[in-house]
Amino acid sequence: MGSGTRSYLGAGFVLALSVRLLTTALVIVIPLFAIASLAVTTSEAGVFVLLLWVGNAAGVAAAVLALRNQSYASVGGFCLVALSMFGLGLGGRSLAPLFMLTSGAGVGLPQPFLSALMYQDSSPGRPFSGLGLYSTALGAGLILGPLVAYGAYPLYGFAGVFFALSAVCAVGVAGAALGHPSASIRPRPPTPSPIAWKEAFRGRAFRTAVLVNFLYSLLLPVFLSYGSIYAERAFGFAPTDALLLFSLVFAVSVALRLLAVRSKGRLDRLLLASVALLVVSSLMLGLAPTWQYFVAGMLLFSVPHAFVFPISNYHALSYAGGDVMNASYAFQASSAAAEFVTPAAAVLLIPFVGVHGLFLAGTILAAGALIAALPSGDGGEESTPGAATMEPPPKGRPVPGL
Repeated sequence: MGSGTRSYLGAGFVLALSVRLLTTALVIVIPLFAIASLAVTTSEAGVFVLLLWVGNAAGVAAAVLALRNQSYASVGGFCLVALSMFGLGLGGRSLAPLFMLTSGAGVGLPQPFLSALMYQDSSPGRPFSGLGLYSTALGAGLILGPLVAYGAYPLYGFAGVFFALSAVCAVGVAGAALGHPSASIRPRPPTPSPIAWKEAFRGRAFRTAVLVNFLYSLLLPVFLSYGSIYAERAFGFAPTDALLLFSLVFAVSVALRLLAVRSKGRLDRLLLASVALLVVSSLMLGLAPTWQYFVAGMLLFSVPHAFVFPISNYHALSYAGGDVMNASYAFQASSAAAEFVTPAAAVLLIPFVGVHGLFLAGTILAAGALIAALPSGDGGEESTPGAATMEPPPKGRPVPGL
C-alpha cells in the first residue's frame, strides 16, 4: 500500500460480502425457482443458471473496459441487481430470463478490482492478510446468502426471497460509499493487457495457480447450483433443508479461512491437502447411497472451499510481477470461464448421466487439480505455487497505486 493511501480493506470486505451473498443466493435459489414456479425440467433449470453467468461476464467486461472505477461500478451494479430482484418479486415471470441476465451483470460489475485492491493493502509482515480477509468476506456472504433465502422463503415464498435480496443491495451501496475516499485517490485501474498476461503466464507458478483455480472453478457450480436439486430429488430434502445445509457448509469454510488469515505457515501443503479432499468429497457425493453420506460429502467440501481459491489467488498475484491488477484480471478470467462452461455442460449432460453423474465427472476435474498442485520436484523456487511460503517473492510485492 502506498504511503498516505487509505486502506480499502474495510470497504472491500463489505463489498465482497455483499457480492457473494447475492451471487450465492441466486445460484442456489434460481434453479429451485425455475423448477417450482416456471415448471421447467432439471436440465432446463441449468439454462437460467447459465444466463446468470453470461450476465456476470458482461458486467465484469463493462467494469474493466468502460467504467474502470470501483465506486461507480459498485453502485451501478447493486442498483441493477435491486431492480432485477424487484422485477422477479413482483411476478415478472415472462421476463425472468432477462432478469437473470441483468442480475448477473449487476453482481459482476463490482468484482474485477476487489481482490487486487485488498491484496495490495495487506498488513505489513502478513502478505496474505488482504486476500485472507477478502476470502473470509466471500465465505461470510456464502453463509448469509442461503440464510437470507431460508428466512424469507417460509414466510413469503420466492417473492420474499427476491425482495430480501434487493434490500441487501443497500449494504453494497453503503460499502461503495465507505470505500470511495480510498478508491478516488488511486490511479484508474488499467485496461486488460494481453501483453501483461503473457508475461505473467511465463512463470510456472502463475500458470499452475491459474490451472488449479480453473479446475476447481469448473466443479464449484456443480456444488452450488445442483447440490440443492440433488438433495431434493435423491434424498427428499425440502428447499429450506437444502439452504440450511449450505449455510452449515459455508460456516465451516469461513471458520477455516479466519484461522488462516494470520497464519505464517507454508501454504503449499494446505493447498495440496484441500485439493485431495475435493477429490474425496466429489466421489462421496457422486456415489452417496443415503442422505447421511451426502451430508458428509458436503461438509467435507467445506475444506477445499475454504482454501483452494484464496491460496491459488495469493500464489498467482505473488508471482505475477509488477502488474498485479492485470494478473488479477487473468486469474479471475479463469474462474469466469469455468463458471460459464459448467452450467452449459450440465444442461447437456444431466439427461444422460443425472445430477449424481455431474459429481462423478467432477471427481476427474478434482483429480486433475490435485496432479497440477503436486510439486514438480525440480527444486526451482517458482516450480509450483506451493514453493511459496506466506512471504511472496520480492517481485510479487504489491506495487503502490496499481
